Amino acid sequence: MGRVETRTLQPWAFGLLLATGLVVNCGGDESAPQTAPPATASQTKAAAPAKQPTAQVATESSEADLVARGERVYRVNCIACHARDPNQDGGLGPAIAGSSLELLEARVIHGTYPPGYTPKRDTRLMIPLPHLAPDLPALAAYLAKSQKAP
Repeated sequence: MGRVETRTLQPWAFGLLLATGLVVNCGGDESAPQTAPPATASQTKAAAPAKQPTAQVATESSEADLVARGERVYRVNCIACHARDPNQDGGLGPAIAGSSLELLEARVIHGTYPPGYTPKRDTRLMIPLPHLAPDLPALAAYLAKSQKAP
C-alpha cells in the first residue's frame, strides 16, 4: 500500500477560514419579528410596573433596544476575531470595548483609522465590512455599555 501524505491546517489559516465563514454565513434573520405569546389579563395586572413618564420609558426602551441590537451585531460579526468579551483581546483583534462611533466607521466601513488615531496593533488583518454601516450606532452603544472601568 502507498503512503498517504497528510497536511495540517495552520492555526491562523483555520481562524481566517472560520472568520470568513461567519461573515458570509451568519447574520440571522433580523427581519422576522420576535414576539412573545400574548399575556393574559391577570399576568398583565400582576406584572404591571409603576407608572413612569412616557418619554422616559420610550428613551430607556430605545436605548436598551439599541444596546441589545449592538450586542447581536457584535456576537454575529466580531467575535470570530475579537474576544467574546469586548474588554479582552481576541486571537486576531484587540479589545474594542468603548470604541467610538468615529473609530468604528473608519475601521468597519473603510478599513482605515481616524486621523491622529494610534492603532492598538500594527496589523492590517481587518477587512472592511460596509454592510454593517446601518448597525454601527447600535454596535457603538453596546461597546460603550460593555466597557469596564479601569
